[in-house]
Amino acid sequence: MTGRMLFLSLPVDDLPRARAFYEALGFRINEHSSDDRTASVVVEDAIVVTLQTRERFADVAGAQAGDPTRPTALPCLTVGSRDEVDDLLAKATSAGGRTTSSPRDEGARYTGSFADPDGNVWQLLWLDQLHVVN
Repeated sequence: MTGRMLFLSLPVDDLPRARAFYEALGFRINEHSSDDRTASVVVEDAIVVTLQTRERFADVAGAQAGDPTRPTALPCLTVGSRDEVDDLLAKATSAGGRTTSSPRDEGARYTGSFADPDGNVWQLLWLDQLHVVN
């Protein structure tokens, strides 16, 4: 693969529950890169979320994981349509997460946010391609 990839590590309290949550969103687990302390969630070819037990996260980060319900960073995932924002919010809620921000229609943008069962917050974003500046 050429180009950049994004690997985002998230601390979790219950790895099997977290795996099941992200699978329910429609993402796949790369079993080759997963073990009893880590689950490698493939969002897309160049985007991988590494779920780690809090102990494993501390080993890798060199510090204890903070409280995910008090985020210091907000991952934002772009999606292909407004319907996909609504669909992923519904899947997150039915899989044990919660909506943290109801969908907002801002014309050229449509957003919503959810928290996974551990409290890690994600923003979903659809952008009208006519308004995207490269």
